[in-house]
Amino acid sequence: MRAEVCATSFYAMTDVTSKMLREQTGQLLDRLKCGERFRVLRYGKPVGFLLPATEVVDPEWSEIMAEVWAAQREPGKTRANPILKQRKRRNHSSLLR
Repeated sequence: MRAEVCATSFYAMTDVTSKMLREQTGQLLDRLKCGERFRVLRYGKPVGFLLPATEVVDPEWSEIMAEVWAAQREPGKTRANPILKQRKRRNHSSLLR
């Protein structure tokens, strides 16, 4: 079994062509496991990213909604929902016909 030697984690992305990805998949996966990040290029244009599985890509739902929930807890005047207002107006006008 081969000993894994990981260099320090790279925060900059390394560009990798689709041909290089196909030909050197094992080596790139080893580097990925060590924390390196890659941008995959096809015909010179970026098509995707390779990120370590331990790296968080999307924030947790509670982190996304924290500001909304805080605003909902604040006492004060609430804003009317413009969509509901439009629906009521549309329903009222259809009844007049």
